[in-house]
Amino acid sequence: MSAPLALLDSNVVIAMLAEAHEHHEASIALMDKVPLARLAVASHSYAEAFVTLTRRGDAAPFRFPAHHAMAALESLRAATALVGLTAAQGFDATRRFAYNGGIGARLHDALIGEVALMAGIRTIITWNTRHMAGLFPALSVVTPRRFKHGS
Repeated sequence: MSAPLALLDSNVVIAMLAEAHEHHEASIALMDKVPLARLAVASHSYAEAFVTLTRRGDAAPFRFPAHHAMAALESLRAATALVGLTAAQGFDATRRFAYNGGIGARLHDALIGEVALMAGIRTIITWNTRHMAGLFPALSVVTPRRFKHGS
């Protein structure tokens, strides 16, 4: 099988699965541009997506039951390539992020970019282009709307 064309950020995974997400339709439309089998998802993105989809409380936008969230994630997992960092690579990426002055939740963006680099994937599809492009200027960082097959 060919290498994946692009890596989906966690926010695109969430938008694809949650009909109530503001970017749901545009994220789903990505499947008209490229088969899911040509896209990859970082292994840790499934955990991040699960947390967001099942979160409770006043600010929780989706509130999926755990089994519904997992079924949706398993469905996406079956159709996409799974990529990830080894334990040592994940720790080293966290160290680089910290020593370069990174703080907070932007670590999730840094790990997505590191996975792309390690897997030889040159394009990240995200709804957070500004932050991701700032962390990884050598990668192509696009929204699902701007992704073009072969980019």
